[in-house]
Amino acid sequence: MNNIKISVVIPTYNREDLLRYTLESLRQQTLDKSQFEVVIVDDGGSDNSEAVVQEFADDLNVKYFWQEDHGFRAGKARNVGTAIAVGQYILYIDTGVLLATSTLEEHLRIHQRSSYPTVIIGYVYGFEIDNDLVDKIADVIDYKDVDTTIYHLNQHQALDIRQKQYDELGDNITNWPAPFDILWTCHVSAEREELLKAGLFDEEFNSWGGEDVDLGVRLYLNNNLFTMEKSACSFHWPHKKEVDNHKESSANAAERIHNKYNLWVTSFYGKDLQDEKYSLNKVIKIFKELEGQKARKSKINQRLLERVS
Repeated sequence: MNNIKISVVIPTYNREDLLRYTLESLRQQTLDKSQFEVVIVDDGGSDNSEAVVQEFADDLNVKYFWQEDHGFRAGKARNVGTAIAVGQYILYIDTGVLLATSTLEEHLRIHQRSSYPTVIIGYVYGFEIDNDLVDKIADVIDYKDVDTTIYHLNQHQALDIRQKQYDELGDNITNWPAPFDILWTCHVSAEREELLKAGLFDEEFNSWGGEDVDLGVRLYLNNNLFTMEKSACSFHWPHKKEVDNHKESSANAAERIHNKYNLWVTSFYGKDLQDEKYSLNKVIKIFKELEGQKARKSKINQRLLERVS
């Protein structure tokens, strides 16, 4: 009898050391090992990732699948992993993301108590932090003790890059106009049935970025509830940012997503305010506030005109 509740799907590509760190964090999960499986999909790598996976075969229910290297196909890798998976819930994480010991339990608890299909955005400490902070936290990173590492990252303010949005808009993302904009597959879970219903990842996204938000739009349109849960936490193995910060790829993906769905919320992609760059949800918030101010001003002017007449 299948007792698996959660399938953890991890795409990888020539990152055997980071893969080992991620798998070690899964070995230390408090959730009973019979209730989750790990599916590794190698996107055409040529290193020893398969041998690394086998190191954990005695402690984890782990599956490994290798696909031909035809360029960046993270969406395809996740689709393959989801097809192989048997769990009711799918947790996507990236190679190099390490889960706190109770994180799988948290995902399962939240899904099982929810009355609606739910998308859980996990919290990722150390994600996209500044290069100077990478050097400062180097001594506190320990892949064998994720919980203590997360404590130190929090102390050093090595937070999730989305924390600024949470501070400005509130961390109850259910109330955001476009919560799908922060559905990043570095750490997110959803019901497998809902993922299949939404059509999984669009494999036409074959460069960095966009395929995860694109799927998020479809989950949103299918009335999935979006929530950010800081208790379902992890950390991203810190590394210095590359010169290419993917801004152009992100902009192209955003334009493509709007052209694909033509939603009022996606129409705000690419809109700047006085040459400032803001997140999609903040731009929407600002524009709605400006429209509200215009409406109030229009009412006041109308009343003044009525008094004069």
